[in-house]
Amino acid sequence: MQAHHDAFTMLKTFIGFGADDAENLKALAPLFASAGGAITDRFYERLAAEEEPSKLLEGQVDRLKATHARWMGELFAGEYEVPYFDNRWRIGLAHVRVGVKPHWVEAVMSFLRAEGLKAMADEIRDIDLLVARYASLVKILDLDLMIINLAYGEERLERLASFTGMSRKLLERCVNQAKR
Repeated sequence: MQAHHDAFTMLKTFIGFGADDAENLKALAPLFASAGGAITDRFYERLAAEEEPSKLLEGQVDRLKATHARWMGELFAGEYEVPYFDNRWRIGLAHVRVGVKPHWVEAVMSFLRAEGLKAMADEIRDIDLLVARYASLVKILDLDLMIINLAYGEERLERLASFTGMSRKLLERCVNQAKR
């Protein structure tokens, strides 16, 4: 897991996610506490209209909305170190376990970027402040997506190793050989 924590730290550095972004996100907490419920409702309405994800939602929408609200709240909590990573990692593993396809996670992040910008533009009139805070939102959503996708990849390799009886090391070598 340490290698994944290191990758998270490296990617935060690469995209320039720092203390200013943490402050921007904390400053957005009240706005998203207010607008988040409506965003979550629209998000689940959209998912329910699609055949593939709607099957996963059956009878669970209220519970999933509460989970989503918690996840959104954590986006604006101001803490983005190892515990944040570990929580997002667990979310990725949960998505794999219940059968959420990675493309739906990516679509959701796109939806949240767009809806987040709309909510912010309705409240933040200073364009420079809007741009800075939106950039911070995009960065944290992209980091979340990276973590969740990393968890998907790891879980799938673990499943393959378990199913085939091959060691992870051998599977990694096979994957690396296939790249050439």
